[in-house]
Amino acid sequence: MPHNQDEERAGEDERTPMLGRSSRQGKPDNDDAGDSKWSILNLLQFLGGGIYAPDPSTYDPIEILLNTEDEKERDDLTRKWKDNKLSELNFVGVVSALLAGVLTSTGSWPNILPNGQASPWSVRTSWYCGIILALFSILCAADQTVRLHRLSSHRDGLDNIRNLLAKNGKANVVSGRRKPSLIQIMTWQMPVMFLTTATLCMIVGMFLHVWSATTHLKKPSFWDDHTKVAVTYTVVAIFSIIVFFIGQVSLFSSVRR
Repeated sequence: MPHNQDEERAGEDERTPMLGRSSRQGKPDNDDAGDSKWSILNLLQFLGGGIYAPDPSTYDPIEILLNTEDEKERDDLTRKWKDNKLSELNFVGVVSALLAGVLTSTGSWPNILPNGQASPWSVRTSWYCGIILALFSILCAADQTVRLHRLSSHRDGLDNIRNLLAKNGKANVVSGRRKPSLIQIMTWQMPVMFLTTATLCMIVGMFLHVWSATTHLKKPSFWDDHTKVAVTYTVVAIFSIIVFFIGQVSLFSSVRR
């Protein structure tokens, strides 16, 4: 009997590691699933480019200034965020005004369509949408600039800015930390969103404009002047888009580290 008990214990000792290994083998699957989930989220954030889906460079400074314990440092961080935001709004307003000027001048661009035909409705629609988006970018930038200046002029201006940025203006009951308001983050991103969308509308309109000249020919040829313009523009545009996205990937990777 003692001999049988020893054999049973030995058998249990031999089987236990196998169970341990099998349980550990199941975990990587969950980790892989989690990694794939996070990779999808990262992809969505990358496609947002920190514009449509604000990245940590937008969220983290606000969260830090809301939860810094030292009052002097908290005020310094708030003042730094305000100054940087004002500089950003000023830049966005200037660029939006330039873009709006370019878009409004598209009506006087040389007509590349044969026989003086009017541009297709899709071209005009893209450019008109770009104009209204650029104008709203200017309007939002001006509005937010004025509001920041007025908030800062108050005696408790820095506290008012933090209360505006915080979710519900109060700290979380459980963690004791103040979280940035998602609505506020998206609101302060609106000028950049409008500007980016207006730029996309102009690029799409230019694609439609150059290629529309190749579809209105009575006797189309494979390699006429209109096709040369369209192909050359497309090659340069695609190259620029690829280089742009390479830069975005490098910036996105640096922020995520």
